[in-house]
Amino acid sequence: MSGDARIHFVRHAETLFNVNNQLQGWCDAPLTPRGERQAEALGEYMRDVPLAAAFMSDLTRTRTTMAAALVGHPLIEPTPMRDLREWNFGGMEGQPNSALWTPVFAELGYSYAARDTDWAAMTDAGFDDLVDAIHRNDPTGRADTAATLNARLESGLTTVVDAAHAVADQGDVLVVTHGSVLSTILRHLVPTHRGKPGFPNCGVVTVTFTDGAGAVGEVVDACSLPELA
Repeated sequence: MSGDARIHFVRHAETLFNVNNQLQGWCDAPLTPRGERQAEALGEYMRDVPLAAAFMSDLTRTRTTMAAALVGHPLIEPTPMRDLREWNFGGMEGQPNSALWTPVFAELGYSYAARDTDWAAMTDAGFDDLVDAIHRNDPTGRADTAATLNARLESGLTTVVDAAHAVADQGDVLVVTHGSVLSTILRHLVPTHRGKPGFPNCGVVTVTFTDGAGAVGEVVDACSLPELA
């Protein structure tokens, strides 16, 4: 490989569950009209980006977003990967966000009402305690544990990062995934990274690998169409 390897990570476009403040996880909801416009904007944004490969979660909302993202790259066939799915919230999926996050934050000694300030402290050492607390608060026991989530991501990211290095001479890699798991992915790739709570729909963040070391760029939110919120 000559030159840097770049991976552009994107959160899927806005869905009905997003605007209803419902936990989505492995469930799917259709894109909203704004979400459809976000996906179109993402396609225009990515049109001039030199792409050589693409990967996505295998859920419907990421597939739909990826289809729009690759409108300017018709020769690229994206690879769907179960390993890139969102955190699994188990029996809490479809419930209001606060139904899960309020007790989870409290169990870890923080306040969901103050999440914008408490998130940084709660996740400074990583996401394992948070994910395990979600599992404990899932009445069905189906939610991810830190061990299952990490194993899934390590498998998927090995494939993605290896591909990025393999095609670096031809172009970049695009990955469309989900909000919560994206926070975990960035920490896996660059352990020193500390992100803000939340991630905009169709926001783009680029991880660049130079001589094996990764660096996380700023989040580009132009495709999220904040002016339409």
